[in-house]
Amino acid sequence: MIAMKAAAREGARLVAGPLALAAFFLPWGAGPGPLAATDFSGPSLVAFAGRLQILDLPPGWHAALLTVRIAVLGVAIAATWRTLLALIAPRHRLYGVSGGYLAGAAVAVIAVRLAISGPAMPPAGVLLLAA
Repeated sequence: MIAMKAAAREGARLVAGPLALAAFFLPWGAGPGPLAATDFSGPSLVAFAGRLQILDLPPGWHAALLTVRIAVLGVAIAATWRTLLALIAPRHRLYGVSGGYLAGAAVAVIAVRLAISGPAMPPAGVLLLAA
């Protein structure tokens, strides 16, 4: 029984990073209104926020869009670190930091998803990130 728990914990440790990295490239949600036919994944959210930054928006909006771009891109970076460190140095400090970032990102994405869509089945990217 203890060996099964240890094997499950080891398996979860090894797949957390790859699942989050795959989630970055899968849809996180569809756009509202005129963008309803557009699925937004991590890369498309970063690109869309970049295109919005080009517009003549108030300075606060530019800062908010830059924060969103960095936060979404951070998911891919944290997932990559988590994947690499799970294999070579699971006791490294950045291993825990990357896991915390991914957990926080999952909570934030789920909260935004619930606020926008209500209690509906989330897209594959959100499910993998939550996993």
